[in-house]
Amino acid sequence: MKLFPISSSSGIKGLHVSDSAGNRYSSGSTLSLGSVLISSSSANTLKVENDGNFTVTLTGNPDAVSKSGVHASQYVIDSQPSSTSLADGDSSSFQISFQPNSAGVKSAYLIINSDDPNIGTYILYLKGSGTEAPAPSIQVSEGSFNFIPNAQTNFYATSGETSSKAITVKNSGDQDLVISNISLSGPNAVLFSQTGSPVTISSKKTYTFTISFSPGSVATFSASLSIDSNDPNIASYTIGLAGVGTSVSAPQISVMYSDNNNISRDITSGTGFSYSFGSVFPGVISSSKTITIRNLGNSNLDLSGTPVASSGSDPGEFIVTQPSVTSLSPNSSATFLIKFNPTSLGSKSATVTLSTSNGKGGSPSSSVLDVSGAGGRRDIIVTWAHSKEHAVHIASGAYRVCYKKGSDFSTEAEATCDPDVMYAGDPYTSNYKTITVSSSGTWYIRVKSFSQFNPTGSVFSKAIQAKVTSPGY
Repeated sequence: MKLFPISSSSGIKGLHVSDSAGNRYSSGSTLSLGSVLISSSSANTLKVENDGNFTVTLTGNPDAVSKSGVHASQYVIDSQPSSTSLADGDSSSFQISFQPNSAGVKSAYLIINSDDPNIGTYILYLKGSGTEAPAPSIQVSEGSFNFIPNAQTNFYATSGETSSKAITVKNSGDQDLVISNISLSGPNAVLFSQTGSPVTISSKKTYTFTISFSPGSVATFSASLSIDSNDPNIASYTIGLAGVGTSVSAPQISVMYSDNNNISRDITSGTGFSYSFGSVFPGVISSSKTITIRNLGNSNLDLSGTPVASSGSDPGEFIVTQPSVTSLSPNSSATFLIKFNPTSLGSKSATVTLSTSNGKGGSPSSSVLDVSGAGGRRDIIVTWAHSKEHAVHIASGAYRVCYKKGSDFSTEAEATCDPDVMYAGDPYTSNYKTITVSSSGTWYIRVKSFSQFNPTGSVFSKAIQAKVTSPGY
């Protein structure tokens, strides 16, 4: 029995796929489809070929070529091979299209089941990237914090004084961003001022201006800032302005973090904000998520004791640190960290709360962030050639896949063995299986076959190695 790892040798005779340029892809290879604009389609004509000295039948039902994987929905099999019986030297064409619906790398794989005695189930991995069409793209930020449209930024100043912020506009697109107008509006726009003016911003360049708040009384005020541009997606970028006029010196907390889309979120007093750490192997500590605390007021902010606490379903699965200082002076900042450390497989969640005694203009404050993650696993596709074990392809026939981390093995007792791949009525027992592991490292995999004439099974195949570095479903 031949056992093939995730990528198999190109020297094996039998079933393989070729592209229109004549490049050959053996089972386990990766076909790169390059970059395609979002919502566009790129068609690729492929050929399934047989260079063995035997006839191969494609046994997939109902389709000879099928697909699976994380982004399988963004790949379309436009046509199937016209022939499912391939003699030595024969080939049959089929077509696939890559149709990305969002930016980034998209991965999937094709499956071609057959009775090839050397290859058996053929796997071809697909990789392509979705890209945005060339256009200007506006991005607005305050320092290191990126806003989203209709976000709010807060100002605090003693009555009769002024508080100011620098606002940066960046063109993150590929064409010139033309700012046609920057204006203030709203009920209390007169108490705010800004120094911005029309400007053209080249690709990847920035433009900075200042917004100031000057309250004339002790009260709460509001306005909005509008930035009109030629961004095709956001014609008018609006930011809410909230100002608080105070009578005496007081601290004012601001709490911000970057979400999973790298957008800065102000969670000072709101709820419903969240962050996902994704999949992490049990026993492994994730990278840190940094939460930034700023004091926008004019007296010290109290951060003594243990202001950060976690609660909810799985607080023990998350590690939180305390702020680096116990008292934060005006116009200063501090941070604390959150990490994910799952102890088992499955979804985990918790609520992290930062509480102060005087953060809201001298009154208590509370800032809440919901965090989540999954104790992760990695799926490994194992394929093998059909065994010549007598009668493996009748009702009592089966294959058994066993695996072990870190070292090879020779008996089932030394390894983990999944439920057998049983004969299911097709001409051949399926000759591929997905195994699931829950930690990184090198995994050794072997397969053996069974039949009614050999119920204890054949000898194990030679071992192959699968190197796992991260979780994936």
